[in-house]
Amino acid sequence: MYYEGIGPEQGTVVNDEDAYAYALERCLSGTEEDKQEFREMLVEWFYSGNWINNGKC
Repeated sequence: MYYEGIGPEQGTVVNDEDAYAYALERCLSGTEEDKQEFREMLVEWFYSGNWINNGKC
């Protein structure tokens, strides 16, 4: 199985076994927009389980 890019990723094909590494590379070393979006999603996901946001900052 593989992932075939569309839009700005058109022409990019990523095999299943490389999917994690490619995604991580894009999220950590991509554009500033990519990195910011990843940060926001990761924090939201990570703290969605055993954490309470008490709003005190």
